[in-house]
Amino acid sequence: MPIKAVFNEAHEAVLLEYDERPLAPNEVRIQTEYASGKHGTTLYMMEGSQRQGQRWAPATRLFLPSDQPDPDPVPSSNVGTSGVGTISEIGANVRDWQAGDRVFGFMDVSETNIITVDRPADFIWPGFADPSPWLIWDLGDLDPLLALCFEPAYVAVNSVRESNVRFGDAVAVVGLGAIGLLTVRVAALSGADLIFAVDPLPKRRALALEYGAHHAIDPFAVDAALEIKELTGGAGVDVAIEISGHYAALDTAIRAARFGGTVCQAGAISGNAAELWLGREFLTNSLKMIVPQGNGAMEFAPADFPLWDQYRIYDTIVSMMRQNKLTAPGLIDPLVSIEDFPDVFEQIRHNPSELVKYAVRF
Repeated sequence: MPIKAVFNEAHEAVLLEYDERPLAPNEVRIQTEYASGKHGTTLYMMEGSQRQGQRWAPATRLFLPSDQPDPDPVPSSNVGTSGVGTISEIGANVRDWQAGDRVFGFMDVSETNIITVDRPADFIWPGFADPSPWLIWDLGDLDPLLALCFEPAYVAVNSVRESNVRFGDAVAVVGLGAIGLLTVRVAALSGADLIFAVDPLPKRRALALEYGAHHAIDPFAVDAALEIKELTGGAGVDVAIEISGHYAALDTAIRAARFGGTVCQAGAISGNAAELWLGREFLTNSLKMIVPQGNGAMEFAPADFPLWDQYRIYDTIVSMMRQNKLTAPGLIDPLVSIEDFPDVFEQIRHNPSELVKYAVRF
């Protein structure tokens, strides 16, 4: 029987056998070759403090007090977000794909994946909730490990676009996980004149310089915001993008922004804001803060809809990858067998310094 990775009730990664089901007419079955998932977002969901004692009320879009037990924030059904593989079977109504086609798209960390190939009119983020997401592309001559990066690249592209990074701007990216590193690359592609990359981990800072950052700063060694101000002649950056999900990092982004600048809160942030002082630089420097509309609320289109929607962003990412413009050398690290995934996830939880973005090889 095939195996897949799941999270158990203790939020440990384990491997389970599963039964194959028949295909629906508009589905294809893919024999997975590589798969990957999220690090920071997964841990953020597992930690779950943003929901403790609260429930989400869709009608008012508010978190409201609740005495109901918190639901498990991480369903066990879906660990991965992206994958590469070969179509082994097609449904009766599938016309655009054939058995033997190598493809990539939204996939689970599972030996096989079933994908619905129809694109609904309204994009709904598959994420952790949907066991049969859509969107696949022909792999062609694209590096499979780069193809795995299409999903985190969405957040990077959308964050840069909605922050209105323009040609010649100075930009700071605070937090250099996979999404942060891709944000550095996208900012460079967008024509940023000066890019600062902030992260305590040396391996990630080195990658940021390779991806287009001009300065890589260790916030544990220096006051990163002050360093950025000094390197910009006292002005600061036009756009500061926080993508680590920590309030101290958001405070750094706020302090690094120039008067009238934009702070983009793109990281999934939890807990309370003990390390954040909005009455200081944020207030005094008349800053604008945004949460990218297509990131935090994936059921909504990007802010410049209908010119851009989620499909266009993903298709553009794939196009830029094929043109060898959007690249990510060294981002997939480590690459392990499916049998080793539980050990790698424990390392992600407890000792992430040497990991950037894992991938599983089948």
